[in-house]
Amino acid sequence: MPQISEAVKGDHRQVRSEFERLLHTNPEDRPAPNDFIWALDRYLMVEDLVLTPALDNHVARGGERHRRLSDDYESMNLKLRHMRQYTTAEPSFDAAMQAIWVDLEPHLREEALEDLDRLEQNMARSDSEALGEKYEHIKELLQKPYGKGGVPDDRTLDAILEMPRQELMTKLGVYA
Repeated sequence: MPQISEAVKGDHRQVRSEFERLLHTNPEDRPAPNDFIWALDRYLMVEDLVLTPALDNHVARGGERHRRLSDDYESMNLKLRHMRQYTTAEPSFDAAMQAIWVDLEPHLREEALEDLDRLEQNMARSDSEALGEKYEHIKELLQKPYGKGGVPDDRTLDAILEMPRQELMTKLGVYA
């Protein structure tokens, strides 16, 4: 059973890998950005449902970090919607990707180097493993309609990105 920090860091690696794969492929040969968009948005949803409440409950000043994570979610979601306006071959697509990274890289770094360590220090290992299991379970629920490794189609991704977060969670039937 993974601890919460292991589960979250696994998602960090997946999001980073999808970002780099997209960014480092010749623009004319790039695949659609859906794998990256889905990996990032799914991670942000699960983080919002599992990690941020845990920070609120177990870490001093967790509420402050929760607000910052919520702001990051909104900013990255807006930038993902903006990126979807361009084809992968357009120069504006690269600029949109870099704009996402401006928010994403410090978010991942701060979470990995500070938030997760503080959270683990303030929880029993069994509690961390239970939270890691919950994290993975909710991630699986979000993934289930698309199969293992599957990605929503363009129309579904657009709807996911456009829908207010709480409404989306209700429609998906996922609650913390």
